[in-house]
Amino acid sequence: MTAGSGYRPGAVTDLTLHQAAEHALGEIEGSVIVIDPQTGRLRAVINTRLAFEQSFPPGSAIKPFTLLAAWRSGLIDPETTHLCQTRYEHEGFSIVCSHPPSARPFSIDQALAWSCNDFFAHIGERLSEGSFNGLLSEFGFGRRTGVNATESAGRLKAGDWNIANALGESDALLVTPIQLMSAYSALINGGALVRPWLEDDGFGQKAITRRINISTRFHNQLLKGMHGAVSYGTASKSGLNRSVFGKTGTSTSSNGFRSHGWFVGFAEDEAAAKLGVLVFIRRGTGARAAMIAACVFECALQGKNCGENRVIADRVNASLKDRSYVRVRSISRRITLELPIEEYLAGVLLGEAGAEKRTEALKAQAVVSRTFALRNMGRHFDEGFDFCSTTHCQRFLAARPSTNRLVRHAVTATAGLILADQRGDPIDAYFHAACGGRTADIETLWGLRPAPDYLRGVRDDYCAAQPHRRWSQTIRAESLRQALESDKRSAVGARLHSVNVTRRDSGGRAQRLIIEGTRRIELSGWEFKMIVGRYLGWQMIKSSLFNVTRSGDSFIFRGGGFGHGLGMCQEGARGAAGHGMFFNRILEHYYPGTRLITADLSAIEKVDRADRYALVKVVDLLPGPQRSDGILSSEHFQLRVVRSPLNPSPEAALRILESALRDLDARLQRAGVPVSRSRSFEVVIHGTTAGFIEATGLSGWSSGATRGNTIQLQPLEILRKRRIFETTLRHELAHAMIEMIGAGRSPRWFAEGLAVHFAGEAASLPDVSRLARPSRREIDDKLAIPRTHRETRIIYAQAYREVRDLIRGHGEAHLWKLAAGKHREVSSEAGNHI
Repeated sequence: MTAGSGYRPGAVTDLTLHQAAEHALGEIEGSVIVIDPQTGRLRAVINTRLAFEQSFPPGSAIKPFTLLAAWRSGLIDPETTHLCQTRYEHEGFSIVCSHPPSARPFSIDQALAWSCNDFFAHIGERLSEGSFNGLLSEFGFGRRTGVNATESAGRLKAGDWNIANALGESDALLVTPIQLMSAYSALINGGALVRPWLEDDGFGQKAITRRINISTRFHNQLLKGMHGAVSYGTASKSGLNRSVFGKTGTSTSSNGFRSHGWFVGFAEDEAAAKLGVLVFIRRGTGARAAMIAACVFECALQGKNCGENRVIADRVNASLKDRSYVRVRSISRRITLELPIEEYLAGVLLGEAGAEKRTEALKAQAVVSRTFALRNMGRHFDEGFDFCSTTHCQRFLAARPSTNRLVRHAVTATAGLILADQRGDPIDAYFHAACGGRTADIETLWGLRPAPDYLRGVRDDYCAAQPHRRWSQTIRAESLRQALESDKRSAVGARLHSVNVTRRDSGGRAQRLIIEGTRRIELSGWEFKMIVGRYLGWQMIKSSLFNVTRSGDSFIFRGGGFGHGLGMCQEGARGAAGHGMFFNRILEHYYPGTRLITADLSAIEKVDRADRYALVKVVDLLPGPQRSDGILSSEHFQLRVVRSPLNPSPEAALRILESALRDLDARLQRAGVPVSRSRSFEVVIHGTTAGFIEATGLSGWSSGATRGNTIQLQPLEILRKRRIFETTLRHELAHAMIEMIGAGRSPRWFAEGLAVHFAGEAASLPDVSRLARPSRREIDDKLAIPRTHRETRIIYAQAYREVRDLIRGHGEAHLWKLAAGKHREVSSEAGNHI
């Protein structure tokens, strides 16, 4: 098939699409959904939990629906044009455009293709909440799609309208990936909102839940704009096949520190779009999401095995690979600078800590800022540069050769050093001016779950003697009311009576508060601080660590700290350095459980995934942070145990594994299967469920994962509480052995069923005797796709039933021979081929 040919229905299997999507996403945190938009059948879903159960701002991916709402309201028509001003400001809301400047007005399809924020903000200014929310409700936003019982309804909040809603940049509108995929499918197929379904969910057929009126004229404009996005607009550099059309979106979370990338696209044939792909990535951009989608479409359109498409997936890293420099956009000078990353670090230290005189504090800041840069490289990817020069990224002032000697020394003395988590990846290295005595917990501050242990907050006695330890601010009631009125979330009305903190986190920060006035408003402490700060200035309420009282016609705020409070406290670091603490100890205090490593910055290289960089060695520092891992070894196993209260007495796991290996060896010997082991089995026992999820990409209910001779396990206490401690160890060891003796050739149903048999787990699985018996190929396909806990247990039981019947007919020894590839079929009966 040529590169420009259309999609052939049925040309690739669901399993092939799933493998392509899985390969394209790699280890990026995100989700991929592949759907037939005409019927709603889900052909592949990567990361079902994120796809179905978590909701996010849609960003520019909502703009086609904004366009339709404006069309219906009579605000636009096919002749509408708009001359972009590159920046939009209105009633406290501002946003810039990232597309190239244009001297000519955009038509509506061009505005969609370029995702012109100025165009859509002007629409949002005139669009009513009723028109917008009503249309979104028709497309299923704000309610469950029906894909499964555990999915989220997202959020479609009434009474909270502002221009940001129309651009998908408001917490009043949160969508799940499956909701967005379903809604786009209805846009494309002519208005049929179809319930998304998995082939094995018992539904198994097309079900139209609603017919939505979409005029042919609008539909033509929409398709023209989505084709334009791929051919010349926001997705034009993604490598997408020219028969694909779609829309990118980059959204910013409410705290403003994280961006998420969306892409929704469709491949067409002569009659209709037959294949839809949605890609969502955390800490990414719409352009990167489109690059990932390109790999999936390439597999479908070219009919290639996903393994042949590695060059397509590598486009995600094309702008970062083999570079030893970064691109920084100077907002004040309106130019983009290209400079070595260590030179960029010197400019960041000038901007963020230029007044600091204590060497060890500056060194700590250099490591933190370098880590932040590596973790967030390409933050402004869609706009053609890596970082801006404001505190949105890190404050940057162009350095000169004569720049502050201490700054130069701090960068040079820590050259290449970054903070890494236990996987060796750069951490989220947040920092702030002052904490007020205790740093913040990211879960209670911004709602991030699961929260990394190093951002849970620590006590900071060194901040006690610093200038922002305590502060007091008096704000006139009318000024505060006006500030609250500047944002729809806090619009209290014509009168303001009281502000009361109703809940605090463990560090004393205001978590929730109630504002009483003409209207009663509930906000988070962080939202309150940000809304007031944007209107009255950031010096007024310096942090969310405050008390508030009413005094006559004023409110008095008494608090501590300055900034969000996450990660390293700059004033605390200054105090620690003044008491003789070395920079590595300062970092160990503020980011517990992390470690210093050296990153190779001579070329920012890809490590088989996006947003990861070549981290070449652990730095031995004296004194330095200690590794939080313990190593246990025996003749056949090496256990790496992350030290945690959830991992007491790991020696028991080693004993069980050695016993299970002796059992396995005996069974293989009886079957006449020789085993040659050239190296030990490696077993990683994680300290938290969050760590296990991050390392494996599996759901929290999963107990273990095996690849090659490496076994990864949940914390031991978790396994004990679930009463699966020994069976999990035996199950995962069986997988490692089956893969070893069979060189990874065994079908999934066979490997899973035999592992269940060896582990002795059959009695704990559900009874499937009354269920229709799927073919072995169907079981294999189901095992390839992540599912709910209940669905997975049913599939395991079905796989075990196949293995059990083989054992009854041929004996267990014969199955171990099959695992080793000694026989390729069990009997002449149809369907009994392995």
